[in-house]
Formats: sequence, structure tokens, C-alpha cells
Amino acid sequence: MIDKLNRAILLLVLTAAVLLGAYLGLLRLTAESGGRAVELVLDLNDLKKMAAFEKKPIGTVLQEVRALGITELGVFEETLPDGAANGELFYVKGSGLLRLKERPAALSALAARGLIKPDRTYVYLLDAGARRRVADQLRWALGDRSARFLGRNVLELDELEEDLRLLGLGLSEVQLQYLRKFGFTVVPRVWNDPHYHLGNLGGKIEALRPYGLVIFDGEELLGYPDAIPALADALRKSRVNYGYVEIVKQEGDQRLKKLMGQSVVRVHSVPKDELAKIDKAEALDRFVRAVRERGVRLIYLRPFLPPQIDAFPVAYNLRYFRELTERLQGAGFTLGRATAARPLTPQGWQIILLGAGVLCGSLFLLDRFIKIPGWLSLIILLGGVEGLALAEQFGQTLLLQKGLAFLASLVFPSYAVIANLSGSGRDEKQWLLKSWLVLFGVVLTTGLGIILMIGLLADSRFLSGIEVFPAVKLALTVPLLIVAAYFLRDRLRTFLSVRVSLLTLGLGLCGLGAVALLVARSGNFIIPVPGVEKYLRNWLEIVMFVRPRTKEFLIGYPALMVAALCYWRGNRTWLWLAATVGAVASTSVFNTFSHIHTPLLISLVRTLNALCLGAVVGALVALIAARYIKAEE
Repeated sequence: MIDKLNRAILLLVLTAAVLLGAYLGLLRLTAESGGRAVELVLDLNDLKKMAAFEKKPIGTVLQEVRALGITELGVFEETLPDGAANGELFYVKGSGLLRLKERPAALSALAARGLIKPDRTYVYLLDAGARRRVADQLRWALGDRSARFLGRNVLELDELEEDLRLLGLGLSEVQLQYLRKFGFTVVPRVWNDPHYHLGNLGGKIEALRPYGLVIFDGEELLGYPDAIPALADALRKSRVNYGYVEIVKQEGDQRLKKLMGQSVVRVHSVPKDELAKIDKAEALDRFVRAVRERGVRLIYLRPFLPPQIDAFPVAYNLRYFRELTERLQGAGFTLGRATAARPLTPQGWQIILLGAGVLCGSLFLLDRFIKIPGWLSLIILLGGVEGLALAEQFGQTLLLQKGLAFLASLVFPSYAVIANLSGSGRDEKQWLLKSWLVLFGVVLTTGLGIILMIGLLADSRFLSGIEVFPAVKLALTVPLLIVAAYFLRDRLRTFLSVRVSLLTLGLGLCGLGAVALLVARSGNFIIPVPGVEKYLRNWLEIVMFVRPRTKEFLIGYPALMVAALCYWRGNRTWLWLAATVGAVASTSVFNTFSHIHTPLLISLVRTLNALCLGAVVGALVALIAARYIKAEE
């Protein structure tokens, strides 16, 4: 067992590490409170559809949108059919051109000279601005040899016309000029095309430099699958930020997000197919929650369209947009161009000291299972610190941050439950009050690990969502196994020989199912949230500002209160089970703060709300359980 002197040394190191973590957390809190501007970007194509339903001029709708303070529009690239519809160009297949009786004079002259080839495509460009843009875009996509001018206005393409219809050709000058007249700025929407590869992305991305931001459309990013590194390089060189659309999956997005570093803007949007399944109130809640609780600073808005709503979509959506702006402003945010947070990067020595704190916590936990001599604990600590310094020296900083944060997620939630429920504990005087103290003790002990984790991940890469906390599901389940192993280690033989009723077996299977549900529900895409729980969540969010986690105040804290009751009454039969289920609370609290992109204050309020509710619910459950759980002889 670690003696008093060596325990004091470990506590001193742990205290220094926790103080450093708190300091880095304060820096993070300052950085998070700096940027309160939120960009609202409306999809122009959807606005056109909205106006068309009521046969209203798009200009009138744009004026009304602009009056709401919304100044940005998502604009898709022009295609050959778009350019022809706008009167900027005329395109035709060579074989079709030769059959046309009425055709532009320039094309007729080329046909008369026998220069038109049936298997090629010809683009007649009327506008000077469009001529330069379209020619550049086609040359970047097809190559100089496959796209050449015949005279001044006719572009010959060595490609079939049907293979070019969906090729993006940049943003139309006519459309841009029209939108600027109303005071709008533009966010380009660019999609992938098989014509783009490793060697021809530079020019296309350089053309986006004036906009400073791009949001990709479709199921895959431009250049996917092989040219994502080249895309990242081109974006960085052109100083164009990448609008990463969270939740919506696009092939290549995770790789590009990591390669782009600080040049990533988090975007939240509701896809068309999902928008058709929700109502306005749910959409508003979702957007406000994304901004307030996940640090999103750009919302890409799509309007509701018939038949989902009535026959007057313009008025309906203008109210929708107005309500969103009012709710964002009511939550303390402003409309405008989002500003980047001040970069944060923990230094090497800071990671080593924080890691030493995690190692101290690990030694305290290990000492609960294996009695460690004091001298050995110091040797392990010094060896561990030397290993951390060596890994940092070889540039493995990110690996250290993730590994140490994950280790803290296993150690401190487990130790918090074990340390607060260990010892003789047979003392029934004021057991309810002392059980509350156990509850708070578990949270405070878990909080030491949380502070270390916050310091380790006080890094712009984690705050922006470029990097994430690793192995979330293991962090939620392994501490439960550690707690169960501790309380059963001396009772395993007795436990295995106990006769079990069908009722007890059923309850055990329900417990295993609850653990499986806990793991599955830790993600976004495995098990949907039932309607009743959605209603409860929304109600709690309205009443408490930030919704507490259900598994904490309805499962974890009540189980901890029952475990404390067993502890004070000396009942070891059910202590292991209640403590194991109670560890759900400590792991969930740690998990709350491991969502690093969530503002620190939001995580703190969520935790305090759950603790207050859990203390009340837990007391009620413990009072009921006290009638059945008796002291053991």
C-alpha cells in the first residue's frame, strides 16, 4: 500500500496538474466567449422555388430576406444548361450543329469551312466575362488540348456534350451582379466531378479566393477519393476556408477536416429529406441548440416548401427566418461574419505535467486492487513521465493528448465511485445526508480527471472539431467493469455459488440491456430518440436552459444513492450492483466534458442541472429502497 509520504508526493503532483488544467480551461473559456457572431446562409435555389410557388418576383423575396438582416446566400455553380438559360452561351454537339438550319453566324462560318466535327461539343460564348470564366473552367477540367478556341467566341471541346451537362463552371457573373445589387455576399456550393483529379484542382480553387469560403455539395467532396490532400493544399494556398457540414456525411470530409487545420468553419444544416420530416419548431430548436451547445457559427438554411406547408411559403418562411434570428439574438448571439477563435495549443511541458497527474490518478486506482509499495509508485511515476517526455520529443503530441485523455476517462470515474464507497461504512446515523455527500464526492473526484482532460484537449484542433475525443463507447463502459471488478473481487466465489431466481435473472438481463442501450445511444445514428423522451428533453431545456442528461439524473445518481445506502448499512450483497450502475453517472459526466466542441459553460450547467435533479430523484429512490435493503449481520 502506498505510504503517507509517497501518497503526499503523488497528491502534490496531482494538485499541480489540476491547477494547470484549470488555468488552461480558463484560457479556453476566454477563447469561447470571444466570438458571438453567427452567419446565416440561405440556399438561393430554394429561395427561387419558394418565390415560384407564389409567382412572386425573386427580387421582391430577396428584399424581404435582406430586411431581416440576412446577407449571405449559398449559390451553386453554373452549368452549360444554366448558362444557356441565362443567355450567356450557346452549346451544341457537332453532329447536331451540322443539322441546324438556324445557328449563330460564327458557328455557320466554321461549318462552312468544314471545321465542325460531329463527335465534339461546341460552346458559343457571347459575354466577355462568361467567356473567360467558362473557358478557364473547361480547360481546368478537360485540359488545354481538349478545350481550344476556334476564333474569338467559339470553344471546341473534345468531349461528348452529354458528359459535360453536370460539370460546374464557376459562379455566373450575371447572377453575382444581380445579388450584389441587393447587398448579398455569396458562399459558393461546389460538387465533385470525375474530370477533376490530383493535377487540375489548383485553378478551380484559386477562382474561389474572392469568396473566402466554400461548402461542398453532394455525397462526396471535390477530388474524392484520391485528390483530397491536393484539395486541402489548394484551399490553403488560396486562403479559402472549408465549410464542414456536421452530421451530414460527405465522403472525404473527415480527411479534409484534419488536413485543413484551423481553416475549417463548422456548418449546421438540415438536409432536404430530413427537413420534410420535421416541423418549424423542431428546426428552430435544432439550429439554436447547434449554435449554443456545439459551437456552430454558420447555419445553412433551407426553406419549408409545399406540400409540407400551405400554399403561401414566402410568408411562412419569412416568419421562420425572423423567428430564428430573434431566438439567436435572444440567446446572446449576433448576425454577421463569424470570427475565428484565438488559437490554443498546450505546450509540451504542460502536456507532460497533465499526463503526470493522470498517472498519479492511475496509481491511486491501481493501489485499490494491488497494494503498491511507496517506492515502486514513485518509480512508476518517474518512468511514466520520462516516457511522456520521450514521446513529446518525437512529435507524438496529438497521440499523447488523446491517449492521456482516454486514460483519464477510465481512471477517474472508476476511482470516484470506488474511493467514496470503500471502507467499513456501517453507520446509519443521518444516512440520507451522508449519501448526498457521497454523491457530491463522486462528482468532485470525477471533476479532477475532467480538469486534466480539459487541459490536455485545450487545443484549437479539438475545439473546432477537427480532432475528437477517442473511443467514446469504451470510456462509457470500461469504468463500469472496473467498479464491478473491485466490489466483487473478494466475493466472486460466493457470488458464483448464489442461487438466482428467475426474477433476479430477468433484472440482470435488463441491466445488461440498459448498458447496451447506453453504449448505443452515445452516438447519433444508432438508436433514434423516442417521441416521449424528445418531449421530456425539450421541456427540460425550456425550464433549465440546458438539458441535463437523462441517464445521470434518472439512472446514475439514484443508483449511487442506493449504493451509499448499502454502504452505510453494511450491505455488501447489493452494493456491487448499485455501485456499478451508479458509475453511469460519473462516466456520463466525464463524457459531457469530452465533447470538446461544446462550450465549457454549457457542459458545466448541464452537469449541475443533472446533479441537482439527481440528488432529488436519488433521495426518493433511496428512501423507497431503505424499506427493503437491510443491514447484514
